[in-house]
Amino acid sequence: MMTGSFYPGQQLVVPAGETPPRGGQLVSAVRAQGRQLCCQRCGAIWPRGIQTLPLGGAYCQDCIGLGRVTTRDRLWRLAPPVFPERPAGQCCAWQGTLTPNQVRAAQAIQHAHTAGRGILVWAVTGAGKTEMTFPVVTAALAAGGLVAYASPRIDVCNELFPRIQTAFPTISTGLRHGREEQPYMGEQLIVCTTHQLLRFYHAFSLIIVDEVDAFPMHNSRLLHAAVAQALQPGTAPVYLTATPDAHLRRQLRRGQLAVAYLPRRFHGAPLPVPRLHWCRQHTLTTGFQPLQRLVRCHRSARRPVMLFVPTVPLLTALTVWLSSRFPAETVVSVHADDPERVAKVQAFRDGRTTLLVTTTILERGVTIPHLQVIVWAADHEHFQTNALVQVAGRAGRAADDPWGRVDFFYHRYTLAIARARREIRQMNRRGGFR
Repeated sequence: MMTGSFYPGQQLVVPAGETPPRGGQLVSAVRAQGRQLCCQRCGAIWPRGIQTLPLGGAYCQDCIGLGRVTTRDRLWRLAPPVFPERPAGQCCAWQGTLTPNQVRAAQAIQHAHTAGRGILVWAVTGAGKTEMTFPVVTAALAAGGLVAYASPRIDVCNELFPRIQTAFPTISTGLRHGREEQPYMGEQLIVCTTHQLLRFYHAFSLIIVDEVDAFPMHNSRLLHAAVAQALQPGTAPVYLTATPDAHLRRQLRRGQLAVAYLPRRFHGAPLPVPRLHWCRQHTLTTGFQPLQRLVRCHRSARRPVMLFVPTVPLLTALTVWLSSRFPAETVVSVHADDPERVAKVQAFRDGRTTLLVTTTILERGVTIPHLQVIVWAADHEHFQTNALVQVAGRAGRAADDPWGRVDFFYHRYTLAIARARREIRQMNRRGGFR
């Protein structure tokens, strides 16, 4: 007999030989489909005869990060949760005011959700996308639904969670991702990575996917399937991004998604257009005086600096270089496999560190007041157009200081650099700026 705490809406693996408590639905974890096998947790399909186990049977390789499921296991799907209904005024405590543009976007989100239609909120970085979702989230919570803010990125989830807790203080909230070990405890409002949605089945009345085009969700069948499977029938997701990928734009052209545009930041200032600095090829690995002068200028004004680099070796080299030239500063580096990643980012948010060298893992979902942004080796192939637009969007986000600066250092003027600057200028024109 399985033991532990179980909550409505969950999808749990029942190992061979074990029996779950009564209730819910039991299905094969991996079922036969002609000459193929299909994982019923993530939807992956593969030919018979591969991904086999030494003692017989087969397993799913696609979702093994959440624990192995095999042809001998079953999935236990619990009925959707029903929370007590309550007045909307008891759900949301946010005291801010939406701008007229934000109000229109919020109304479009609510209309699409009521109609059971998916919607893309295409809003510039710093537009206040999260706050625009508060009305539809409030309505879903007041009706007794289970709600998720999901994102492909752990750092986005960590940024969102305290804001959601503050906005909805009377609602039980939980944070779930691969570096957060606490299991689901029946909370009504969850902030999680998109992978965690595979642990649910037809559970959520509303899922908001922030930074939907980010890696690893970009072109991921598994993660889009996770969102669809976790939603209750008749509902559809709300997608948020400033840089929709080709797949999302294709869905818009075909009328498969509604759309709400927001080409202006909440504080009304334009997006900072990156300034360009040409440098010799060899200086991209050794550093040189223009970068040193720029960093000194920012730090003299007591502004934090985030320096983006394309590779870990370059990250290490520039961290050493900056540390030697700015001994009075706390220079920290962070990358995807850094075991101290969460703590380092939090220290930068708190102002305990002032110079952060990072890869593109922090291109999204990180809001630091007064931040100045530098991209080193912006012509590297890892810096595609969407990444450069997102990186530039880290600057100028504070209402009391909307004039952040962004600088690109490069050797070759690439198409990605040109397109990123053009897209930013186009967004500013749509927002009413010349």
